[in-house]
Amino acid sequence: MTLVIITGLGIGVYSYFSLEKEMTQKLESKKFLIPTEYYAAPASFTAHTFTKIDDLEAMFVKDSFRKRTYDQRLLPGDYFIATREECSARLQVPLNEEQESCFGWVNKDVDTAHIDQSIQVIVLQKDNLISQVFQGSPFHEVPSLNGEASLLAQYIGNEPLMQKPVTLGEVPPMCSNAIMSIEDAQFLEHGGVSYKGIFRALLKNLTHGRTAQGGSTITQQLVKNYFLSSERTIKRKFNEFIMSILLESRFSKDEILETYLNIIYMGQNGSFQIRGYGAAARYYFNKDVTELDLSDCSLLAAIVNSPGLYNPFKKPVNAVNRRHLVLEKMKGLEFITAEQADVADRVPLPSAPVVLATETAPYYLDAVRKQMETLKISPEGMKIYTALDLQAQQVAQEALRGQLDNLEKNNKYIKGLKEKGNTLEGSVLVGDNKTGLVSVVVGGRNYRMTQFNRAIDGHRQVGSIMKPFVYLTALMNETPEGKPYTPITLLKDEKFTTKYEGQSWSPDNYGKQYFGTVPMFFALKNSLNAATASLGIAVGLGNIVDIAHKMGVDSELKSFPSVTLGAFEMYPKEVLQSYMTLANLGKKNQISFIRKVLNGENVEVFVHDPKGEQVEDPATVASLVSMMKQTVLSGTARSVTLSGFLNPAAGKTGTTSDNKDAWFGGFTPYMTTVVWVGYDNNLSHRLTGTSGPLPVWINFMKKVGVRYPADDFPWPEGTEKVTLDEATLQALGAIKGPNDPKSVELIFRKGTEP
Repeated sequence: MTLVIITGLGIGVYSYFSLEKEMTQKLESKKFLIPTEYYAAPASFTAHTFTKIDDLEAMFVKDSFRKRTYDQRLLPGDYFIATREECSARLQVPLNEEQESCFGWVNKDVDTAHIDQSIQVIVLQKDNLISQVFQGSPFHEVPSLNGEASLLAQYIGNEPLMQKPVTLGEVPPMCSNAIMSIEDAQFLEHGGVSYKGIFRALLKNLTHGRTAQGGSTITQQLVKNYFLSSERTIKRKFNEFIMSILLESRFSKDEILETYLNIIYMGQNGSFQIRGYGAAARYYFNKDVTELDLSDCSLLAAIVNSPGLYNPFKKPVNAVNRRHLVLEKMKGLEFITAEQADVADRVPLPSAPVVLATETAPYYLDAVRKQMETLKISPEGMKIYTALDLQAQQVAQEALRGQLDNLEKNNKYIKGLKEKGNTLEGSVLVGDNKTGLVSVVVGGRNYRMTQFNRAIDGHRQVGSIMKPFVYLTALMNETPEGKPYTPITLLKDEKFTTKYEGQSWSPDNYGKQYFGTVPMFFALKNSLNAATASLGIAVGLGNIVDIAHKMGVDSELKSFPSVTLGAFEMYPKEVLQSYMTLANLGKKNQISFIRKVLNGENVEVFVHDPKGEQVEDPATVASLVSMMKQTVLSGTARSVTLSGFLNPAAGKTGTTSDNKDAWFGGFTPYMTTVVWVGYDNNLSHRLTGTSGPLPVWINFMKKVGVRYPADDFPWPEGTEKVTLDEATLQALGAIKGPNDPKSVELIFRKGTEP
């Protein structure tokens, strides 16, 4: 017996010091483990774009900004709405009669010493056009204003979570009382383990013949969540017991409770865990933890026991009943009165938050992480400010899924493939032409279904997406007769065969229809293979490859005749980069998914530079863009105009010869959007760029593209705008059917115009 006692004491002492060492190591390692934070792009406001006062207010209220009157001093997190007269008085700037109101604010991250110069004001006209944007004080016009950058996601290592650390002083006392009432009423009295609680739980479990009640204190729950795994073994329970006593001996009750309220699991937001009261207050109530009331606190205490079982959005009856129990416990312990409990009990549960782009936003974060690898910056502990536009990402997600679902339901051939287990996929990329920042990355239908990011890693044949580079190469060169190529240079669209490296190649037009002699703009807008291939061979295949690389294509391209028709692979992000360079009239802004990166000391370690490089003559590229506009107006993408999207736009459909890949790349002066549709296993879907991706582009642009005014492209110096009349078009052979217009506007380099 003595030997047994000595052995037991020895094991106990060894376990005590061993666990103390382990706990200290884990506490120190977790204490200094700073999460990686990803921020979405802030709302950006520039003159000559559209918005509504009501939409602005809803956006800032959602971010918990406080409303003030126009003449009050603003603090960080405040906003005001003013009439024209009030706004003029605040700005000390005269406003005209068309200017109806203004909206001003100060972002939350502004230092109180810099409030006056950080006030931002938008002036709106009666038609909801932003006419001017100001920053002060003194107020002066600026190019653009930014709202609050919202926290998008947090990761510790590869673990996705939402966590906002709070101090115990920030947590309302009623929240602390609520959690103690329901989880550990003797928390302030016991030394880490409640023997009364263990005995009570054991008695109840024996009475019910099953595990009806646990006996864990708040300290034990902290140990279990912070230091131990979730396995149910005697050893783990023993370690939990010892470590709880150790924790109480080393830390105060306040420190234990504060840590508990920061790490306790509070539910799931998509793939992200919600950890702690700070994140839970924002997720469930859209409040800061300091703003929680008794009803909120009692609901959070209810959720702690089982976030899935007591989720107020999915299991409201359970949540209401559990909240009632928490209030009864608080009343019994005299933390609240019966009247307070009754009032809190009648408060309706919160509504589920509208979370944007949950199905596809992880594709964007994947693109960000890959860019961080390219930059050779470790993401650990960094604050990464992305260019992700959550609203645009949501619209793109819905547009892509809607089109894919529609095709699988109503397209007989694709429906048959779906019934055999094949899922049609797609991708969408959107970039800002002026900055190079990519605002949307949809890499597939749903990240949970498949993590393969087609927008970034999908290496697919591009088909006719390549053709603009053939025509751009021509516009930079001369015909065999020594004359400059122009949009109306005549080409032969007829069947031909060419030989190279002992092989023969003969391109076919879509539907095997040939049009004879046609002008260049007609061949491009109708995506005529024979005319394009013949032109490409004439101007030099190597020259075409060089131009494509110069515009932003990085993939290897070989100088084979088929390069003229895109019979090679590119990544969608390369299509985006090169088409954005076209949209910028030859100015290449390097694409980026990241605006800036701050380290743990808030020092910038990366900032995206929006300054581009002019890689091609703007007048020549302008001539090509005017040709690509005809694709949208009356060519293979004329459904853009027919759909009612009337903002000036240019683009090109892309269909591979085997119908395995379908593309559309289109742009306005402000933004470029690239869409791809296909099967991961390379099945033929028999779609074209017109029938597959183009409807996605249209649906997206009709909601997001209209944020910008209907401005035409800024044609540069050294160009001439020419309108071709019906007689001229007839003479050129450019009127072949009812879809061809009787008047066409094109841009020529000065000196080459007809």
